[in-house]
Amino acid sequence: MKKPWKDHMSLQQNLRRRMPKLARQYFDEGRDALAPGTAWADMHQFRLRTKRFRYTLETFKDLYGPGMVRRIESLKKVQTFLGDINDCIMTCELIKDLDGVDDIRAKLKKKANKKTAELQDFWAETFDADGAERVWTRYLVIYACRPSRSARPAK
Repeated sequence: MKKPWKDHMSLQQNLRRRMPKLARQYFDEGRDALAPGTAWADMHQFRLRTKRFRYTLETFKDLYGPGMVRRIESLKKVQTFLGDINDCIMTCELIKDLDGVDDIRAKLKKKANKKTAELQDFWAETFDADGAERVWTRYLVIYACRPSRSARPAK
């Protein structure tokens, strides 16, 4: 198995090499997972991927400029949408064998569909807008190991 980090490279070099690749993979997976008609199981895998990507960015947040906070916030919003959808779907599954809950299940499915549409719109506007992926990957290269003002020591 290939090691993602190279021991002979500095932290900055490793970040510049690996983080843009992670972002490109995330964008590709998001486009697939959020395409109309995608099964929930695939969207759920993307939910987990979003969480891992966000936590990776949070790990290195202090090594980037303030733009990283905005990127993390947009990932949190994707996670919230996916979490809301998951709650609806899992609740439907939990109550599927109960009598007299068809109206509740219908409302939950409607809410899941509404949240899915909202997420797809958010994704299109935020992540799939013209040049958005390029902006992310360039940021991850250019600003690697440039701490935010709050992380820099006072003069």
